[in-house]
Amino acid sequence: MADAKKPRLPDIAVLKWRNIADLLAQVAGVPMASINILEDGRLRVISGTHGKELRSGEDTYLDLAPGSRIYCAAVVQAREKLVVQDATKSDFWRESEGARQGYIAYAGVPIFTPDGDIFGSVCLFDRKPNEFQGPIVRLMEEFSEIITGHLSIIVKNAQLEDTLKEVRTLQGLIPICANCKKIRDDKGFWQKVEVYLEERSNARFTHGLCEDCIQKLYGKEKWFKEKDKDA
Repeated sequence: MADAKKPRLPDIAVLKWRNIADLLAQVAGVPMASINILEDGRLRVISGTHGKELRSGEDTYLDLAPGSRIYCAAVVQAREKLVVQDATKSDFWRESEGARQGYIAYAGVPIFTPDGDIFGSVCLFDRKPNEFQGPIVRLMEEFSEIITGHLSIIVKNAQLEDTLKEVRTLQGLIPICANCKKIRDDKGFWQKVEVYLEERSNARFTHGLCEDCIQKLYGKEKWFKEKDKDA
């Protein structure tokens, strides 16, 4: 969610996700868990720790270079869950970045946006072989769905904020011509009322004539008097 069309992630959401990572590491009994967010071609790592592992206090970033051997990157790129029980027994994963840091067991599930795009991953890391049996992976999938729900709320709040900004543009003093009723915009140009409002709201106009204007325009016409008499 890094481009201009995606809303900024609120600090409270990031804090909640860090708490989820903390809780997940504790429940799984592993030294570290993380929530990873795809931003500008990189993974923003929001880590949670358990036991004697230390947290830096700041998020870290991983580059998703082609061919890189990073557990979390594999989950995001494949959009599928990944379980590595023992990286030392894998020709591919024993040279991975995680294994070099001592995390030889890994489990990760993808996180999707409400529209179905890849958003990131939920990950577990262990320094000893781990099959991640029981409900652990299912719990990770539940947390993934919770984060997707958070994203839906964030998007809707951003849309509401944009709507409120549009409404605010119609508040305050609006310069209007006393004769022709055109409105002067913030660039100094005079616009018809309907053009001015359509550009600043979701309103659309249809045209008709009120009773006073009908009488002013056609009141002296014979056909109109006859029509009015028949009515």
